[in-house]
Amino acid sequence: MRKLWRNRPLWISAALFVLCLVLAASTMGDKTITYTEGLFRTAAQPVQTWLSHAQSEVRGFLIRVFNPSELEKENEELKKKLNEQAAALAFYEDTARENARLTELLNFTDANPKLRFLTAEVIGRGTNPYIDTLTLNIGTRHGASEKMAVITSDGVIGRVSEIGPTWCRVRTLSNDDMRISVMVQRTRDEGMYGGLHALPDGTLGGKLYYLPDNADIRIGDVIVTSGLDEVFPKGLLIGKVIALDENTGAFDAIVQWDADLDHLEEVLVIAPVGGAS
Repeated sequence: MRKLWRNRPLWISAALFVLCLVLAASTMGDKTITYTEGLFRTAAQPVQTWLSHAQSEVRGFLIRVFNPSELEKENEELKKKLNEQAAALAFYEDTARENARLTELLNFTDANPKLRFLTAEVIGRGTNPYIDTLTLNIGTRHGASEKMAVITSDGVIGRVSEIGPTWCRVRTLSNDDMRISVMVQRTRDEGMYGGLHALPDGTLGGKLYYLPDNADIRIGDVIVTSGLDEVFPKGLLIGKVIALDENTGAFDAIVQWDADLDHLEEVLVIAPVGGAS
């Protein structure tokens, strides 16, 4: 320590030299510099950078110590902006998904100009283990009536079973009382869809029965509406065959519906194509 103190003039001289370099570099402006001045600037640059960072750190420390409320206010404003941006992004994504669903429904209506459609939102679901009933936000005031078919672009959902002025209840494909005239798309064999059956693995499907005795039914066959019940237009998708009854003869096959009953938000209600059944 005493040795350092004896060299005090040397250390003071070195410090003054560095300070001169910093002052010289900071007052050069944009004028043309000499070679020597360029060397001074190069030597002073690391010191300037360090001093700038040190100044920012000291300023931040003083703000936190002597004016914490200002920092808290800034943090709150940043949090508010982040929350607003997150809400805007969520709204955008939800709107995009809704537009995609509505576009699918619009494409279906455009492809079937002879049918009359009512658009409805799902506002309630059955509380039993299966989604066997839905409640929609349209009723007699909107032109709906009992037994009207309810569909999405993915196929049949069910049909109106109860109705009020501004609401209606829909019996879906997973309802044990649902009955629809159908046919096998591949062979055009006609039959009836209705009644639930659970497979050994727990998979739930609807029974297909009343097919002709010589019907060629296979797993994977697509089942569509036949139009004979005059409620569902011909050719609407019901689902696919997932199992055959080759032993008891109580039914011909089990059909798993394609419509996603758990996540429905918008549907189409179709006026009967003939007399209601």
